[in-house]
Amino acid sequence: MRQISVPLVLLLVLSLVQSIFAGEITLKNGDRISGKIVDETEDTVVVETAYAGKVTIARTHIIKVVSDAATSTAAKSDVQPTSVTQATAPPPAVPRLQRRSNRLQHIVSGWDGNANIGFSYTSGNANNITMTTGLRAVKASPDGGMTVYFRSLWNSSHRSPATITTQNAFWGGARYDRNLTKKMFGFLSYDFERDKPKRLSFRSVAGGGLGHRTIRNDRTQLEVLAGMAWNRTWQAGGDSDTPEGLVGLNFKQKLNSRMRLQNAFTYFQNVTDRHEYRILFDTSLTTDLTPKIGVYVAVGNRFNNDPLGNAAKNDFLLTTGLKWNFGKKK
Repeated sequence: MRQISVPLVLLLVLSLVQSIFAGEITLKNGDRISGKIVDETEDTVVVETAYAGKVTIARTHIIKVVSDAATSTAAKSDVQPTSVTQATAPPPAVPRLQRRSNRLQHIVSGWDGNANIGFSYTSGNANNITMTTGLRAVKASPDGGMTVYFRSLWNSSHRSPATITTQNAFWGGARYDRNLTKKMFGFLSYDFERDKPKRLSFRSVAGGGLGHRTIRNDRTQLEVLAGMAWNRTWQAGGDSDTPEGLVGLNFKQKLNSRMRLQNAFTYFQNVTDRHEYRILFDTSLTTDLTPKIGVYVAVGNRFNNDPLGNAAKNDFLLTTGLKWNFGKKK
């Protein structure tokens, strides 16, 4: 029988031991390195090979490491193997107070418009104090936008021993637009009014309809509105609920870099009584003295052909004063 040499037996045993305890590293370029994994850290893997001794490999170049016990683990590197689905960590929770702050900032930011105030005082034969205020703001968006407005008038007389308030009225509202086409849009509106001399405690008018931007360029804008509204009125002598049809025109004209003219006209027709209608008309001419400060002249008219009791059908208001611009300069 042929005898097997001792060195050959030792070589076979060592090869078998190395194959049993060997590991394998797969690199990102496709190469594979076989050997005994002797050390692992978060940044490197050290493998002992039969042909190059100990080799240190950065984990950023490794896709997969098969340990000496033949268990496969994903490499701790920035790029994971395509066969392994990496769970995405959920975004950090936003505190409730921060969410409220972000929501409030979204509501109050992005508005353009102006606020105004007028004041007069007389003494002697006539002792009167008059104050007027106004606000108009627009928040534009790619889908449409929103407009809000408000005006008030207060007047008192001090000639008699007792102070008499001769005027205490305010009116305002808001309109939300949603674009349907380049020129057509749908709108929802809400208007309110209070007029103490008319014995009108409060009028609430909610409406909606369609609008058309007939003219829209850098200098001129013209909108035509049509729709329906519901008029809820609280007044002396009995409250009322009235369905109304509405037609409106809004016109803006940029006269020059400083002066602007704006008109708003709305006609409300009682659909249950063709003899009863209301007309709202507002116009203003503004002139900017600085980018933020300007002067204005405004006219407001409220007409109701069927007022309560002996109240006049028409209320006319002419005011002038200072205005403050906010938002972007148009």
